Amino acid sequence: DALGLYKNVYQELMAVPVIPGHKTEKEKFAGGYMTTTVEAYIPMSGRAIQGATSHNLGQNFGKMFDIQYQNTEGKLSIPWQTSWGLTTRSLGVMIMVHGDD
Repeated sequence: DALGLYKNVYQELMAVPVIPGHKTEKEKFAGGYMTTTVEAYIPMSGRAIQGATSHNLGQNFGKMFDIQYQNTEGKLSIPWQTSWGLTTRSLGVMIMVHGDD
């Protein structure tokens, strides 16, 4: 799963400890079904930063933008969509955790 992948990238490749979890109803991607995240702690500021996210967008965006595909029965269906994000922010997090002044 995406959450496990993100956690491994941060902890095994960048030596940055993270806390994996799910966003609350108010924090999740607007219009989405569910959002997972890894959060890293930045010792110099005493704050946490969102490291990477994965969004289960459900069928809301397919309905809103009239996105369809032909299923195995030959009928049109609305897809379930996801969005993953492991970006250059990850490099910034690594520098903030391991860097100095």
